[in-house]
Amino acid sequence: MNEFKTKSLGIGWRSKIIQKRASFYISINKLVAQGNDLEKGQELYSYLAESPDERKIIITYLDGKKQGNEHDKNLIMKHKKI
Repeated sequence: MNEFKTKSLGIGWRSKIIQKRASFYISINKLVAQGNDLEKGQELYSYLAESPDERKIIITYLDGKKQGNEHDKNLIMKHKKI
């Protein structure tokens, strides 16, 4: 299994899960949204993965682009255990 590295940018937050009808949502911190020029209605791409210590994680690209390069695909597919 390939190990992936992350770099902390010093912002963390806790989100509550919100349910509306058949969908579940989590929130993004206002500072993160503003700092990345995110706007209401903008689409972000998220992927289910697993960390090296086998914890489920969600990887969300804040630039609104789909996973693109081979490193991203390997990171997702090799750590995904659904």
